[in-house]
Amino acid sequence: MKYYIMLLLTCVVVANNQYPTQEQLDKMLHQAFELVWQEAMKAKQTINNTDFRSTGEELLSNLSSSAPAVNFVTHADLGESLTSAENTSASIFVSMDNQTSWFENDYVVPIDAPGYENTWGATTITGGGNSVDWYLSGSIDSGALGLNLGQVTVSQSPFNGNNSWPPSNNLYALITTDVSGDATSGQDITNIRATYSDDRLYASMELNNNCCDEGGFFGPWYLYAIAVVNPDALENGVAYAYAYGDGGFGELYPGIYKIYGDYSNGLGAIDGFEVLSTNFNYSTSGNQLQASSLLSIITNDTEWGVWPNSLNGVALVGATVEAGLSGLDVEITEKDNSDIGVLVLSTQSQDGNVAPVLTNPLYENNTLSVTYSDADGNLAVAHDVFIEGDMAFTMVPESHAYLEGAIFTLSDVSTSGIVTFSFYDGKETVLLDFDLGGGSCALLGDANGDGVVNVIDIVLTVNLILCNDCPDNYNICSDLNMDEMLNVLDIVALVNLILGS
Repeated sequence: MKYYIMLLLTCVVVANNQYPTQEQLDKMLHQAFELVWQEAMKAKQTINNTDFRSTGEELLSNLSSSAPAVNFVTHADLGESLTSAENTSASIFVSMDNQTSWFENDYVVPIDAPGYENTWGATTITGGGNSVDWYLSGSIDSGALGLNLGQVTVSQSPFNGNNSWPPSNNLYALITTDVSGDATSGQDITNIRATYSDDRLYASMELNNNCCDEGGFFGPWYLYAIAVVNPDALENGVAYAYAYGDGGFGELYPGIYKIYGDYSNGLGAIDGFEVLSTNFNYSTSGNQLQASSLLSIITNDTEWGVWPNSLNGVALVGATVEAGLSGLDVEITEKDNSDIGVLVLSTQSQDGNVAPVLTNPLYENNTLSVTYSDADGNLAVAHDVFIEGDMAFTMVPESHAYLEGAIFTLSDVSTSGIVTFSFYDGKETVLLDFDLGGGSCALLGDANGDGVVNVIDIVLTVNLILCNDCPDNYNICSDLNMDEMLNVLDIVALVNLILGS
C-alpha cells in the first residue's frame, strides 16, 4: 500500500511540474546569455562614449609619486572634461609592507596651481620605509558622459605576482559596486573586485548571500556571470564571461563563454554563444563567485581586438539571471547587474631610491629654467630656486615626464649673480648653483667695491665704456639703470648719485 501512495505522489508531481525540453533549454541558455551580452555592450558603450574617449582623454594618466616616505605624495593628470564633471572622485591606495596592508586615502583633490591645472594630488601618511606599492582608483558619474548607468570606475589594482589562488583580500581592488537589496539575496550583487598577474586575470563577484544558487529540479535556475570586454573594440559585438551555472540548466556548466551579436544595431538579440574554454579556476565558497584564467585565453581570441589596448585594461560588469518555465513558455529575468568598471592592469612599485639630477640651467629673456630628471620617475615634491641668497621662488613644470626629464621655469626674473636651484623628491634634496653673470653688487655705483661711491668709480666706469672689446667689460655696480649695458646714461646717473641729486 505504501508503495502505491509514493507512486501516486510522484505522478502528481510530474503532472504538475514540467522539465523543459531540449528546445526550451536551448532557448533559455540563449536568452540568458543575451542579457549578459547586453550588459557587456552597455559597458563598452559607456567607456567609448564620445566625451570620454574620442578626445584621447583617460581617467588615469601621467601617474607619478614621490620617493617612498612617511608623507607619500602622488599625482595623476585628468582630462578637462573629467575634472569639470560632477561626482568625480579618486582614491589612492599605498602599501609599505609588500602589499600586505594598504593605506587608503580618498582625499585626492585638484592641485590647481601653475603647471598642474589638470593634476589631482594626494599626500598619504604612511608608516615610512624604503619600498612602496601604490595604485589609483577613479570614478565618474556616467551622467557626465550623457548616460544613465551609475558610476563608472577605472582602477588599477594590487599585483598578484605569485598567482595566489584564490587571491586574499589584500590582493584585490574594488572595481565596481552595486546597491544592496535590489534583488533576492542569492542573486543580489554587491561588488566586483579584480586583480592580475603577469599572465592571469582574476575576478570576484560578491553576493548578498551564499554563492551560488543552482535552482531546483524543475527550476527556476540561475546563471552568474562576470562579463569581460575590450573597450577599444568599438564596433565589435563580442563579449566574454566567466560564467557559473548548474542544476536544472543541464547543459550549462562553469566555463569561459564567448557571446556574440550585432552591436551596431543596438542592444538586441545575440547571434549565439559558445564555450571558449573550461580551463579556468573558479570558487563558489562563501558569498563570492571567484574566477581566474590565463588572460591570453580571452585576448588571443581572434575577435577580442588589439591587445594590449590603449588602457591596458578590461571592462568588467556582473550579472545574475533567472531562467525557468511559465506554462509552456520560457521565462528569463535579469535579477541584478553591477555598475561598470575598468581594471587597468598596472601597479606602481619602487624599492629604494635614486637621487634626482638637475641639468641644463639657463637664463634667457628674464626666464630661469632647469631640467629635473629622476631615474625612478619620482615627481619633485619641492621645486624652488633661491635668488639673492634667501628668497625662494617656486618653479613651474612644462611637463610631468620626470623619467625623461621635465623642464621647470620661473618667469620675470630680474637679477644677477648666483642663484641656487633646490629640488626634493621626498627622500633626497639636490642643489645646483648657477651664475647668471654680472656678479653681485652690494652698493650700486661702487665700481671698485671699496664701499664708497666717488669719482674713482666714475673713472672706472668710463674706462669700461671706452673699452668695448675688453674682456669683462661689464660691472653690474656701474649699471645704474640695470639695462645690462654700460653707456653715458650710467655715467650721468652715477654723477647725480655722487652729487646727491
